[in-house]
Amino acid sequence: MKHCDNPRWFYLLVAFAGMLWAKSLPAQEAAPPPRPGNVFTRILKNDYESPQVQALEPRSEQALADRIREGRLELSAEEAIQLALENNVDINVLRYSPYFSLWGIEGGRAALNPTLSFDTNVNRLVTPSTSALQGGTTLLNLTNLYNLSFHKPFAGGLDLDIAYSTTRLRTSSYFNSLNPSITTGLSIGFTQHLLKDFGKISRTRFLAIARNNYDMSLESFIAGTTTIINNVLNSYWSLVYNSEDLRVKEASLSLAQTVLEQTRIQEQVGAMAPLDVLQAEAEVASRNQQVVAARNSRKLLENQFKKLIFPQTDPGQIAASIVPTSRPDPPPPPGIDASQAIQRALEIRPEVKQQLINQRNNQIQVDYTRNQLRPTLDFKAGYSQNGLGGNTIMRDYSNGIFGAPIVGVEPGGFGDSLSSLFGGQNLGYAFGLTFRIPIGNDQARVSNAQAKILYNQGEESLRALRQQIALDVRQAYDALELNRTSVEAAEVTVRYQQRRLQGEQDKYMLGASTTRFVLEAQRDLQNAQSVLLQARIAWIASRIALDKAVGDTFAAHNILLQDALRLPVR
Repeated sequence: MKHCDNPRWFYLLVAFAGMLWAKSLPAQEAAPPPRPGNVFTRILKNDYESPQVQALEPRSEQALADRIREGRLELSAEEAIQLALENNVDINVLRYSPYFSLWGIEGGRAALNPTLSFDTNVNRLVTPSTSALQGGTTLLNLTNLYNLSFHKPFAGGLDLDIAYSTTRLRTSSYFNSLNPSITTGLSIGFTQHLLKDFGKISRTRFLAIARNNYDMSLESFIAGTTTIINNVLNSYWSLVYNSEDLRVKEASLSLAQTVLEQTRIQEQVGAMAPLDVLQAEAEVASRNQQVVAARNSRKLLENQFKKLIFPQTDPGQIAASIVPTSRPDPPPPPGIDASQAIQRALEIRPEVKQQLINQRNNQIQVDYTRNQLRPTLDFKAGYSQNGLGGNTIMRDYSNGIFGAPIVGVEPGGFGDSLSSLFGGQNLGYAFGLTFRIPIGNDQARVSNAQAKILYNQGEESLRALRQQIALDVRQAYDALELNRTSVEAAEVTVRYQQRRLQGEQDKYMLGASTTRFVLEAQRDLQNAQSVLLQARIAWIASRIALDKAVGDTFAAHNILLQDALRLPVR
């Protein structure tokens, strides 16, 4: 060690280390709620207690119950989506993945966390002496050791170590002029990796991957929630179809009952045969069975829909009838053509974003494993200050050095050792290089090759995903156009069947038609109205599917991601 003439270099090194640490503090970003207490209470207590984790529970059931009026829950399609976002259990399950990944960001910073260590021990040792020069026939050494050290890794591959030590030695040797002696030492050291582990990739990859995983969990939440919202909308419009279809069937039953009454009157006056009455009765029974089946189907659909918007374990027990208020009107046409929609989908679909983020993780692994191919070359530098203190034993050596009697004691202690430590006299520094090269380097080469393979595989997965998305969007456009033309054709058919029924009823009143033709016309009109209603619902469903294929479901219904997540972040 080379001696220096003053301690200024030591203080400059400490200040430089503080600047490095301040620079390494994380920037503001999404993170779990802040830890309670100040830095000292966190170090001494709070960082070693179980953190507070918030339960992401659904909204209040009472708020939902307050919407029910006289056993009826009237809902529009948009209100159904809002209730699902607030109460759907499956969406609540999806919220936990981003919450879990959010805490992963905290874990990603662990590689750069400093470490504070303290150790102490007492060592009492009695040994027989093998030489008179050891200071007695039997030696008793009582040593108290105290070490305090601080280690801080930095992102660029630099390690900072600060250490303080105190050693108190009491001995029975009469050759020791300080007894007990107190030795103190303070040192600061730097180790910079110059090849392997150089740069940010080695130590910040955990944090970068954790951030990417959080972003992927957000996209996964969007994708899963989009699927559930689609289920809510499709279930809602199925209820609308069932309600409208039930009204059509009830109206058809009423018409059939009217024809039955008329046929019975005419049968009584001899204008109709008994067989015509039986035919009308059979038709009434058939249409009544259709009404009963439609009502039963409504109960099943209603229970399925309640599961999507109610948090209760058995939503079927909720004594409320769902009354859809939205009408099956024509959906808004897309504002862009299929090619533009495909381009938009390739940019905003959560599945594409997930794969792109996953490729970022794969690239991080490629970069890290490439770094690990390098040999080790480390530059090390250190600076130290040393101190000594204790009681100074004064002996009379006039009659020899062995067993000289003590003639005086000059008191000293820990304060003297600290004064010596910071007195600027006992200083030193050291620096050097460490070089290590693995022969063969097989494991590092294998890891880098496998990381490249995973990256290339991810690129092909992304290509396949983009192909599928383009196909989904084009099919959604085709389905939208097909259902639009189906609605137009069904509307023409309904108009024709309405005129046909009116004609048959007019002829029936004039005695120019029979019950059979009137009932058939009624049945055909009912079927045409059901087909029209089904086509309208299918048209709406195809628009819902198009929004999902493009990735516009959240935007189409004004859903904000942070509102849907409800995560406790700072």
